Amino acid sequence: MECEPVTTASRLEGISRVMDKTLSYGVAILLVAMSAIVFGNVVSRYFLDTTLGWYEEVSRFLLIWIVFLGAVIALIRGDHLGIDLLQSLLSARACRAVVVLSDLLVLTALVIMCLGAWDMAIDSLQSGWVASSVPIPYGWVYMVGPVSAALMFLQMLIKLSGDIGHLKEARR
Repeated sequence: MECEPVTTASRLEGISRVMDKTLSYGVAILLVAMSAIVFGNVVSRYFLDTTLGWYEEVSRFLLIWIVFLGAVIALIRGDHLGIDLLQSLLSARACRAVVVLSDLLVLTALVIMCLGAWDMAIDSLQSGWVASSVPIPYGWVYMVGPVSAALMFLQMLIKLSGDIGHLKEARR
């Protein structure tokens, strides 16, 4: 039995799979926590005739993290919306070149997003702005911006690597 060499492409696909699985479990945990908090407040309101004063802010913070990390998962799985009108008009080689160009544009947008989100999160942390009902600094809520942008950037580098490989194959 011969061992097949591990290629860079298979390593990058492995990184994507691990990232997808880890983020999926993390988002599932956040979703369960958010659901439990909201359900706990409903039970408390109807059966105990009292409400949890902090449930709205905490569930909102969890939802923000779920949405941003869910966007990373959607990027990994290729579930984001796309316009494929050009694909039907271009040759295979030109189509793959346009895909590489779009990958580069997305990488540029992610760098801008990461830098802007980082500045916003750090400014919020330095200002000491804290949620009104729980002692959670808004900077930690906003930190999901640079985290998700960095994860998407990593995923787009992996995708770009594969798309460049497909472009090289189309040239042959």
